[in-house]
This record gives sequence, structure tokens and C-alpha cells, in this order.
Amino acid sequence: MKKTLFAVALAAVGFAAVPAAFAQTAPAQLAQQGWYVGADAGYGQVNKGPYDNQGNYIGGVKGGYRFAINPETSVGVEAGYQYLGFVNAKGAENVSSNRGRLYGPTLGANLRWNFNPSWYAEIRAGAMYAQGSGLTDTYDSSYQRFERIRPYAGVGVGYNLAANWSVGVNYDYYDGQGKSGNQGVQLQTNAVTVSAEYRF
Repeated sequence: MKKTLFAVALAAVGFAAVPAAFAQTAPAQLAQQGWYVGADAGYGQVNKGPYDNQGNYIGGVKGGYRFAINPETSVGVEAGYQYLGFVNAKGAENVSSNRGRLYGPTLGANLRWNFNPSWYAEIRAGAMYAQGSGLTDTYDSSYQRFERIRPYAGVGVGYNLAANWSVGVNYDYYDGQGKSGNQGVQLQTNAVTVSAEYRF
């Protein structure tokens, strides 16, 4: 009888120890999951056509939801609005008919990797309903307006200030091309921004 009780007690201790052992070896949950909102501001530069090497201040807002797919990585779906400012044509008078302008709503996805509790890296891509206007990239340049769905993509790194707040630095490319080829307005924009995010 004593041997049976001893065996039962030993088995109970063993079963109790199993969860503790797994708790010690399981990786910490760093990936973020849930709703979030964010904003960014910075500088955007066009490197093509009449607006080559011209830039201005830009900004945007966005919001979405992230799903944790493993302890370090999450995938997010987001919507937003991006204002990519206006740029003046090179060597032209500073009047509205010479300015290029690009803005519009965005819809995309992001992949965020939290490589420790404080720091993360992110890649993102999606589509922008680009609404633009400006001088065309032709010999007899004319002023045109356009509305097209165009792609965007970017990368970033950031720091988690707290469980719900983070700040980051980002690079994004917005393909603000009015027409295929070089016949339309060329407002392809390289954007460098700082961002802030709040997670619910």
C-alpha cells in the first residue's frame, strides 16, 4: 500500500512539474495583436520629370488590426489617408499651374517582427487611390489631373515606449504615376517619416 501511495505521489509531482517546465522553455509573447491607430509626418521627394529632386512636407493617418502569427511576428491589415504634399516644377514660376500634388486613401498590409520587447522592424505594402495633378513629362509639357489605383511599399523600425505606445522611422515609396510610360504626370514619391502608434 505504501508503495502504491508513493507511486501515485511521485506521478502527481511529475505531472505538476510538466507545465512549469514548458513555461520555462516557451518563448515570451512579443507579437502585438489587436486594433491600432497611427500617424506619420516627414518629407517626400519626387525624382522624375519636371519635378525631379523636388520635395515638400508630408503626413498621414492610418488604423487597422494585427494578428499574432507566432510569438515574435504579427500581420496587420490597415486603411489610411496619405497627403504627399505639393512640389514646384524646376525652373518654373511659383504658381499653382506649375505645382504637382499627390494625395489619397490607402489600403494595405504589414508584417511586424518584434526582435525584443522594445524594438521592432516592419515591412508594408498596398494600394493607394492616387489623386494627383501636375505637369506632364513631355517636350510640350501640359497640366493634367489623374485618379488611379497605384501601389506603395515601405520599411520601418520602431521602439515600444510602453505596452500601447510606439514610435518609428519609416521609408515608403508611392508610385504616383498618372499614365503608363513617361507620357503622364510623374509624381513617384520617396517618403521619409517619423510615426507614432497607439494600440488598444
